[in-house]
Amino acid sequence: MASRREMIGLTAGLLLAQSATAQSTAPARELARQPLGGENTGQEAMLVEVTTPAGTPARAHRHAGFVLGYVLEGELRFGLDGETERVIKAGETFFEPAGALHTGGGSADPNRPVRFLAFIVAPKGSPLSLPA
Repeated sequence: MASRREMIGLTAGLLLAQSATAQSTAPARELARQPLGGENTGQEAMLVEVTTPAGTPARAHRHAGFVLGYVLEGELRFGLDGETERVIKAGETFFEPAGALHTGGGSADPNRPVRFLAFIVAPKGSPLSLPA
């Protein structure tokens, strides 16, 4: 299962590289996009840093692949497929299955932005997000 080990190594390397990067003021910033091989040929891994200003709700959207997220700062409102939103705090993770409708998002604190990393594995060439 070398391809799974490669994915774990890639993820760890990307997260370490991101921790040395200065905070972005852009709402979403693609940090890396890497084609995958082996049993994952035709897929690519993307690492995105997202910053949502306080009081700004996220637009409903989907992703072509699964998303594994990690909240770096603040608190994230998180809801999928119309279910009740929950709050993900700094240091916690979230998961979105491929194609799930992300119906809730944004900062849970009206006075602080939220910043998180999203690791996406999707078909090669996919946009970061798709319309609802």
